[in-house]
Parts: sequence; structure tokens; C-alpha cells
Amino acid sequence: MIKRAIIITLILNSIILIVVPSGHGYGIMVMFEFISIPSLLINGIEFKKEYSFENSLLLIGLVSLIGKVVLIVSLFYRNISNKKLLIFVGLTLSVIAFIGVALGAWKYDNFLFAITFGSGIPYLMYFGRVIYLINQNKTAELKVE
Repeated sequence: MIKRAIIITLILNSIILIVVPSGHGYGIMVMFEFISIPSLLINGIEFKKEYSFENSLLLIGLVSLIGKVVLIVSLFYRNISNKKLLIFVGLTLSVIAFIGVALGAWKYDNFLFAITFGSGIPYLMYFGRVIYLINQNKTAELKVE
């Protein structure tokens, strides 16, 4: 049941709409994840005090991609304590990426924020479901012992 919820969470995170404010249109999170890999390998990671929303999308995509890879790896772990740790780390990274996208859209326009946050609501719901299922299993393990 947790595996299914994690897979649905991964899919819903991948289809979060991201609006690029400079008139470039819409994209989905998975597109920015795959764009970030070659761009960051070629140009490297540069840290500046002021990042525009368009430039930060590559870093946000990389953080989201790392979170998804960690969640996918957690699906194949047998050790329960390591599996829970990996799930929490992966979910944390994916939520950080979602918050970064939502806050970046908020700085530009409320309409952009509404589109981004509205498309992320199903993801947030399944994020909560995964956390609930992990905590439910923790209490069941304590009762068995």
C-alpha cells in the first residue's frame, strides 16, 4: 500500500505545472528535471545572491530529481528502518522543490502561483497519505512487538 502511494506521489510530482513568467509558456516538473542534468553538467552550479525564477528552475529541477531517485531506491529496500529514512529524505527533497517553485511563482504573479499550487494539490494530498501510512505502520509495528 505504501509502495503504491509512493509511486502515485512520484507521478503527481512529475506533472506539476510550472509557468515560466517571461512569456515562455508552461512546463511540467519532469521536463525541468531532465533539462537540469545536461545544463548543470556543462555550466556547473553557480550560487548568486539574486537568482531569477528562470535560473532557479534548474536547481529546483535537480533537487526534485534527487528526491525522486531516492524515493525510487526506497521502493527496493528491504530494511525497514533504512527504507523509512529514504522515504522521508525523498519526500523532503520533493517538497522543497515544490515549495521553491510555488514561492518563485508567487513573487511574479498571483495567477502563476494559483496555477502552480493548484496543480500541486493532488501531490500534496498523496504526500500526506504517504506520511500517514508510514506512521500507521509504525504504530502497528509497536503493537506487534
